[in-house]
Amino acid sequence: MRIMEEITDIDYQETKRFFGKRAGKYSKDNPYSVTMYQDNNKDLVQERNRKEREKLIPLLKLGEDAKVLDVACGIGRWADAMPEGIGEYCGVDFSRELVEIARRRNARENFRFLEGAADEIEEVLERNGGGVYNRILMIGILMYLNDRELPSALTQIERACQEHAIVCIREPIGITERLTLKDFYSDELEDNYNAIYRTRQEFGKFFEKAFLDRGFRTIREGFLFEEDALNNRKDTAQYFYILER
Repeated sequence: MRIMEEITDIDYQETKRFFGKRAGKYSKDNPYSVTMYQDNNKDLVQERNRKEREKLIPLLKLGEDAKVLDVACGIGRWADAMPEGIGEYCGVDFSRELVEIARRRNARENFRFLEGAADEIEEVLERNGGGVYNRILMIGILMYLNDRELPSALTQIERACQEHAIVCIREPIGITERLTLKDFYSDELEDNYNAIYRTRQEFGKFFEKAFLDRGFRTIREGFLFEEDALNNRKDTAQYFYILER
């Protein structure tokens, strides 16, 4: 179903099943398609990945003091993008299958990958030795969280931040209105798909409570891709936020 404007929940177990199946499609020839989709368009996957890194990495100011928390790390696409010499990287994902792939792909000494949900991030970190971070990545995760869990997830992530931190959020947004795909069969993915595409106005309210009221400010935001060829959806588009405290 395509549900416009109405707030409705998606099923987390169905989402976990979906990504477990996606993990089975992993290939070294086109690895990032597991979470970027476009299984039959390797060139588009590579170009989107290149453009995203090109735009966002300079804004993260990654130096040797960078301690990165990557929420919903998938197979480690952003771990691959991390420069040598950063202080620490911790990727978290609720899909065991994706975490297992990430661990095989990136075995750098100061990198680790943990299994756990975004709205249980405090428990996941505590269970694995704790830690606070000064670079936070949330790349395509909020679309898989229902409204009732989203505030808790964002609050827990803020509490995992050091006093000075940069938060990078990249999400597909509903361009004019909220759109929920609920058990929507995708010919492209050959599977049912569930996701919530919120508007900028909706995200603004969530971010104000979780981050802006706690000392963060929005440094930069905007549409990720300018090229029409990289925006192949009419109702949604990739959007990014850089928050800093």
